[in-house]
Amino acid sequence: MITEPFKPTKWTFLFLMLAAMMILMGGAAVAPALPLISQAFPDASEATVSLIITLPALAIALTGFFIGALSDRIGKIPVLAASVAIFTIAGSSGFYLSSLPALLVGRFILGIGIAGIICTTSALIVCYYDGISRARVLGYQAAAMGTGVLILETSGGLLAGISWHASFLIYLIGVVILAGILATMKEPVLPKLSRVMGTPDETFPAFLLFLAYTTLFLGNLLFFLLPTKLPYLITNMDAARILGENTALTAGIFLGISGCSSALMGLLYGRIAWRFHRFTILTLTFNFFGIGLCCLGFATSLATVGFAVIFIGIGEGILMPTILNWIAAITPQQFIGKAMGGFSVGLNLGQFASTIAVVAVIAIAATLSTMFLAFGCIAFVLALTYLFAQIKEKYYPARASQNILPLEAQK
Repeated sequence: MITEPFKPTKWTFLFLMLAAMMILMGGAAVAPALPLISQAFPDASEATVSLIITLPALAIALTGFFIGALSDRIGKIPVLAASVAIFTIAGSSGFYLSSLPALLVGRFILGIGIAGIICTTSALIVCYYDGISRARVLGYQAAAMGTGVLILETSGGLLAGISWHASFLIYLIGVVILAGILATMKEPVLPKLSRVMGTPDETFPAFLLFLAYTTLFLGNLLFFLLPTKLPYLITNMDAARILGENTALTAGIFLGISGCSSALMGLLYGRIAWRFHRFTILTLTFNFFGIGLCCLGFATSLATVGFAVIFIGIGEGILMPTILNWIAAITPQQFIGKAMGGFSVGLNLGQFASTIAVVAVIAIAATLSTMFLAFGCIAFVLALTYLFAQIKEKYYPARASQNILPLEAQK
């Protein structure tokens, strides 16, 4: 009996995008409440409180690869549904937990749920769509991630105005997403692939994926300086009290602006991906990060902060679909869950490493402004690395195999 492949509907697309909203800022949705949480636990260091944001990323980094492999074995829909349920329960646990250790345990469990969401939503997009449609949907996914930043961070800031506990209620959005997943999605039917020894398509492209994961790691290390340190920068600015003493709301709005610019770039990504080599796109990405971070280093007004977060959001909006398109281009479909598990590891290991890197750099830089400048300079150096890679690709094309070329160049 031949099973007809499931054709995604508009409702399938909608709930894939809603699930994707949780990917980028699922762990950082309560970032605007960090200063309030610091006040609630005065004996805890700022680095310890920041674990509320970064501990989910560590959990994802530790479990993402295995959850991705599990989705290849038992199915992507069951793993996605279970992950959204974990996301909802563990995420909202901060509403009724009152001790910092218990709060951190809940955040770690939340990360396991987010790991499953990242692996399965990205894998389902690759399985449901192909060609230019896939590139467009991956761009829309990046836009959904950016929209998630806008909605989650702004809502988190509003709820933090009630209490820091209330900010955790934002995770109840998972109830709606879970219902939509069960109603609109079916397990994709993968093609029967021959297993002839020596066939390149049957090989898990570990080295090329490692390059993609490293790029993702570095990009998100830079991007996650925003949710972990921007609220503190905003708190120290008198102009931030333009909306009252609730600076968490002001920080949430600026993080939302970053998400909005990221979303807009995601919508445009389909046009960009088919015109430029991925190394060119990555050069632009890290230049955007560098400009934004350096602007934060020099920021003395909210206008400068707004300018900075827009550039950083643009960089993130380009980075995410570029890496996903890269992975989709080089990975056979029978390994796609595992490959997306690695994607979740690179994505969130960068987020967790961001906190550690900040502690080390601030110990030398002494101020938040100098720290942002230092990371801005690092971003420019990384941009040069991809520029040199693009030059090498252009002038030594014979050294490039089809696997290294972007998806669009293979069509």
